[in-house]
Amino acid sequence: MKSKISFRILMIPLMVLLMISSSFGFMLFFGFKDLSDVQQVMPLRKISLIILQVIVTITVYYFWIKKLNKILPWNKIWIARFAVDASTAVLMAFGIISLIKILEQVGFFPPNVKHFESESIFIMPLMIHTLYISLIELSLAYEEKNDLKHQLNHLEKLHISAQYKALKDQLDHHFLFNNLSVLSSIIYEDVDKADVFIQRLSSVYRYVLSINKKDLVTVDEEIKFIESYLQLYKFRFEVGFNYDINVPAEYRNMMIPPLTLQVLAENSIKHNVASRSHPLEIKIYTKCNTLVVENNLQLREGAVDSTHTGMQNLNDKYQLLGMKKPQVTNNDKVYQVAINLIQSSND
Repeated sequence: MKSKISFRILMIPLMVLLMISSSFGFMLFFGFKDLSDVQQVMPLRKISLIILQVIVTITVYYFWIKKLNKILPWNKIWIARFAVDASTAVLMAFGIISLIKILEQVGFFPPNVKHFESESIFIMPLMIHTLYISLIELSLAYEEKNDLKHQLNHLEKLHISAQYKALKDQLDHHFLFNNLSVLSSIIYEDVDKADVFIQRLSSVYRYVLSINKKDLVTVDEEIKFIESYLQLYKFRFEVGFNYDINVPAEYRNMMIPPLTLQVLAENSIKHNVASRSHPLEIKIYTKCNTLVVENNLQLREGAVDSTHTGMQNLNDKYQLLGMKKPQVTNNDKVYQVAINLIQSSND
């Protein structure tokens, strides 16, 4: 985005002009001055000089503070930023006071004009510059907040649908073909078992279609889905695969992005051996307001093709939601991913 002076910043000189105009009105209304006296006190030339000075000062401050927001933002080291802002106001006030004193000494002002004998010369510049900085900080903060809001809305429109598509693509044709192969192997052996398998498979795809337009789902919905999903692998690997889900009722109404558990379970199965002699075990449980997906590590030999789309997708989604990304723990015995739970807006 190109740097440009905000309309709100240009309102400050207009406020100064309004204050000057109001002071004229008060003097005339209360009868302390007539129009000729007011013109002597505040001629048009002096008013124009004040407005010009305000515009120049505000413009300098605007770009200076905007630069500070990049190199020393408030959320980084706020004490240092406060010190820089305060020092800026003090230095500018010191410069103005010094300039006035020098002009007095060199006789720039007429001898009969004594505008600067009051102690206010040492107070007003500091107060004015502090006010300028405060107004600009507020204006830029509001401007950046709106920019961030627009950027998030733009990101949501452009990326969230694509991200969920990437998540849903984890249920690719390989997953379908593998399960159809399992179904064909058991349908002649055990009709009841095949019927349960078909129900589980339909439940999995029904869930994927139902969350098509949802950004978040309840943990309860996700748990019911993952039970059907993992049961399909149980049919496939039999004693070579086990899973355990232990999520208390008080966590069931909290929210997570849809298909989160599927991505993590799929990664566990994809990268680890699941056999009768080396059973793969997946555990899903809660810990410190997180949902943990854990599996024992028994990595496959050789490289496993992986684009890391699933985990990257989850990280990006949590970043968009303003939440901490999933925390991964790998101690060579177990692999854990802790997902932060999101409070439901209905609670």
